[in-house]
Amino acid sequence: MDSLFSNLFLSLETLIEEKAPLIKGVYPELSQTENYNGTPSQWPCLFIDFTNLAYAELTGYAQAVSGELQCRLVTQITVADGITFLDTPTALACYEAELQMHRALQGWTNGAIAPLTRIKTITEDRGDAFRIRALTTVDKHDAFRVRVLTYSLNFNEYPVPAATSEIPTPPLDMRP
Repeated sequence: MDSLFSNLFLSLETLIEEKAPLIKGVYPELSQTENYNGTPSQWPCLFIDFTNLAYAELTGYAQAVSGELQCRLVTQITVADGITFLDTPTALACYEAELQMHRALQGWTNGAIAPLTRIKTITEDRGDAFRIRALTTVDKHDAFRVRVLTYSLNFNEYPVPAATSEIPTPPLDMRP
């Protein structure tokens, strides 16, 4: 794969699987928590996206890129019946999964990016999402919680060298 983001996702997936075993699945962020039927079979799971990218020109068409690595850690908040909330020890295990993930990511680099640094953590307000779905669908329950951990993402992107011609360059004639 040539895409920095594809390769970065695969590296992060491997890292999380090795260093954060409490997280049961790592997926690309495709708005799954906003557009879902049912729930993931394994909890907690992590959705990764590369967002808010800004580009600055360097020399030779190279660009300095700064943005964010967004990690959406999704945990179940109810048991299988969809009504009863998780017990306290199970809920606290979600914070342990978050800590494992953070310890794996903070300062990590694959050599193509600057070391990651956490810049923000929020808990999504799922109430509005639930109310919107409640108006349009029946029997939908927002049975999960989303913690969003955001890391600074910085790297330089270099242009692909232009293809060269197979035609040899003639010698330079410097006669007066």
